[in-house]
Amino acid sequence: MMISPVPVPEQPKICSSQWLNSLTPCPQWVGYPTHLSLPIDLEWSGTTAVPPIGSRVHIYMNGFGAAEVKAYFHADGYLGVICQPDEMPDWYQKQAPGVTLGHFFGRELEPRQRTPAPAAAAVTAALAVPPSELARVSDRPDDAHAACGNDPGLQQADDWIPDYPEDNQDGAEYPEYPGDEQRDYPSDDPQDEEREALGDLYQSQFED
Repeated sequence: MMISPVPVPEQPKICSSQWLNSLTPCPQWVGYPTHLSLPIDLEWSGTTAVPPIGSRVHIYMNGFGAAEVKAYFHADGYLGVICQPDEMPDWYQKQAPGVTLGHFFGRELEPRQRTPAPAAAAVTAALAVPPSELARVSDRPDDAHAACGNDPGLQQADDWIPDYPEDNQDGAEYPEYPGDEQRDYPSDDPQDEEREALGDLYQSQFED
């Protein structure tokens, strides 16, 4: 709530109903004995109803205490009341000697309530969720997987897995070769055999 600064401490001015049905806007911070002298659509910042003129209120702001409502005023779109405290606080008497009235808004007539921190508010909201709702929300990921054919139940730890032999080499097909040894497979290329034969013939020329 952004409010223009209160005028220099002096006795607030209370006017009669001269602004009733007037086309000229009534000034801010000036007291009036009726709502009809004020602009329409003013906001009252309190949680309780606007107190009537002459009613008793308690001003919690700065310890003003018990007071009587004397008039209404407006400032920056907010409705306020001009009150006469039963006794002005000592600090205010030193600041504004002789002033017996003051401008107050609805919020200042109520005890101050602390606003919970965002983290605390989030925890409180989480605790307020029923257990059934939490269970329903926790099932959503599994439902989504199942809808896509990826049922988490298909990959459980107790699923059957076949036992494969430790050595799956083709030892039975080639019994002459141990399963873990590297073997030379015969070549099926005739050209390789011809080159090998020519090589042996060439080598025999140098033998005794």
